Amino acid sequence: MWAYAMIATGLINWDYQRSQPNVFIHSVFVIIPGAILLGATFSKSLSAYLNKPSAKYICGFIGIAALAYAFIN
Repeated sequence: MWAYAMIATGLINWDYQRSQPNVFIHSVFVIIPGAILLGATFSKSLSAYLNKPSAKYICGFIGIAALAYAFIN
């Protein structure tokens, strides 16, 4: 769900700020981490790694930073 939230927020950000310069770059900074996280869930070895507490904290930090970036820009 976290990956979906990042992808959806990046796409919504892209749509609402279409007339702004460099909106693609701003939105990609939110979409790419979400897509990587979503892709990692389909890999058996990476999926097992994502269940570790340290990975949850790392993904949480990256996700919060990406979403904050989306809302600030």
